[in-house]
Amino acid sequence: MCTRKRSKSPSRAPKNAKAPSNSKSSTSSMPESDKLNPGDAEELPSSPTPKKAMFSGCKLAIVKICLTLFVVPFSISTAYEFLTLMSGILILVPFGPFVAWQVFWCTVWEFVDKKSLNLIQLCAKASDVVGPKLKGLVRHPKDGFVIILLVYLGVFMPALFFYELNLSLTAGFNYKRCLAFNLFRIGPMYANFMWVYVMCHKEGHAINGSLLKRGIMDKLFGSMFNHWVGMFHGVIPGVFTISHIHNHHKYDNDENDVYSTAYRPRDEFTSWVRYVPEWMAYATNASSLVFFIQQKEWKRVVGTMLSTIYYCAFVGLIWHFSPMFCFWYLVYPLIEGNILLSVVNYTWHAFIDPEDPSNDYVNSTTVVDGMNFCLKEEYHVVHHQYAGVHWSKHRALYEKHLPEYKKAKASIFYGENLFVIFGCIVAKDYTKLAELYYEPGNMTKTELADMMKARLRCAGRSVAKMVGRSAKSVASSKKFMSKEIKSN
Repeated sequence: MCTRKRSKSPSRAPKNAKAPSNSKSSTSSMPESDKLNPGDAEELPSSPTPKKAMFSGCKLAIVKICLTLFVVPFSISTAYEFLTLMSGILILVPFGPFVAWQVFWCTVWEFVDKKSLNLIQLCAKASDVVGPKLKGLVRHPKDGFVIILLVYLGVFMPALFFYELNLSLTAGFNYKRCLAFNLFRIGPMYANFMWVYVMCHKEGHAINGSLLKRGIMDKLFGSMFNHWVGMFHGVIPGVFTISHIHNHHKYDNDENDVYSTAYRPRDEFTSWVRYVPEWMAYATNASSLVFFIQQKEWKRVVGTMLSTIYYCAFVGLIWHFSPMFCFWYLVYPLIEGNILLSVVNYTWHAFIDPEDPSNDYVNSTTVVDGMNFCLKEEYHVVHHQYAGVHWSKHRALYEKHLPEYKKAKASIFYGENLFVIFGCIVAKDYTKLAELYYEPGNMTKTELADMMKARLRCAGRSVAKMVGRSAKSVASSKKFMSKEIKSN
């Protein structure tokens, strides 16, 4: 997996600088004389037979690749883009079909459940009844449900995992049971997947990395989601507790963010394919570790290394008993979960205002009453403005800044599936995006579609230097959050 080379000292261009709406990614910055022309390799011999013609076509492709990498004056950005594209293909081709299979059947599962027993709603209602009775075990009175999740995801699911391991060791590895387990693990409409990642995220942002009441509960189970539950679902310890907090939220998608989306036009499917290995590098702590070493943040270097070693030791232990079981029950969830999360983050940070790249309200996508995540996760502007504020305050903070959202023509959708928005983005369906857009004001659908296109295509190194958040916005957030921390 490759990581983008980043400057040792985080520096930004002035926030009031403007980037043209038709900014191109760094891959198109080669001089005209250096670009490979279509006819550069046309002298290869052709053959009338289909078999030889196919072989000739393969040779032509290889020649073009070699010319691009070795004959054309060497460009780091060109080689990097080629390697990330190949890495993305190598991840998506073998594992993409399995992920698609799971998403399809978990969607069917939810549909059947709604038409029959409606167990999902019954579980939600039971949680609403039992959760408040457990508020004495958590820090916030509205978080009693966290204890229920800890029992289900932290006790029942791992017990099922080890039962499957024992069965695999005694009766042999069974592919049908493996498929059934992974479908059950992700849950109806990927509900289990959603809760695991949301709780790891919330726990990572919590004070001292815990949602539980200070005392014995906090000491015993304080970071259980990130250091136990998450490992069965593809979350490596340190990703949310160190990398996400001290890189992504510090730099807000700019050039120093290790999984910034600003370098390429987001409406290109190949841009997402290239983004997948960059996300995987972050999800495995690799790119974050390199960044912290470059910045000489040694405390975070040590924390990231220890967290990764802890995860690798756990995987190594299971691998020792059964490599096949370990791959499909531990390694595959890491790949599957982060393919899905790469889509989520790509969509959350798909839009950049060409006139004001540091505009908070455009840079993060808001989905009011979103379908994919719980605990108000899809108020993503609020999350970046007030990272760590309790989820119960997200809606109020959104409404507090509603005039600013409208003024900026913020990236807002209503009650929409995040994966549908992603599909429209990479399919360049600007008209559909305009239809899904929430509160368009006095803009016509054509104007909205043009605005969406401009914001999706605003990309490149110069844009990455300017994107992020304005100094004024950062100062306002710090002032608010300092009060929140004191009150809690």
